[in-house]
Amino acid sequence: MIYYRVAFCVEQATVENIEHIQSHGSQAITQQAVWKWRSTLLTSPHALFTLLRAYSYIPKDNIRVFFASSETEMDDMLARQNAGQISSSVSADQFLAGKRINTIDVKRLEFELSMEADHDEPYTFTLPMSIAERMAWTALLQKRQRGELES
Repeated sequence: MIYYRVAFCVEQATVENIEHIQSHGSQAITQQAVWKWRSTLLTSPHALFTLLRAYSYIPKDNIRVFFASSETEMDDMLARQNAGQISSSVSADQFLAGKRINTIDVKRLEFELSMEADHDEPYTFTLPMSIAERMAWTALLQKRQRGELES
């Protein structure tokens, strides 16, 4: 099941871009939106559309629709959005134009962002067992060596 929740942009915070400072030696200041919840957890797209219609007087770029599989994940996505990181949200304009995030994409993003997985484990490549898969890997390797694929 997918849950929906609406957040409003309540202010623009000034943020220093540390990466820009380190690479260019100069300070880069950017504006980043700060989002706060303006709805409870919703379980149906119909309820979400009704809520967005009620907020029709607010500029659509000041409204974001968040998607998650639980209330805990929803709060994590809001925190990520406020930190300028990837989240499972779209602007109200994008949502009303038909952009949706399906259940599989939401769960995949939550899994990839979770701390449960051990991302520090080294990966050891082994060739596949079937000849067809081995030939496909060999063809990719040859394209890579010829410079036809980027690393």
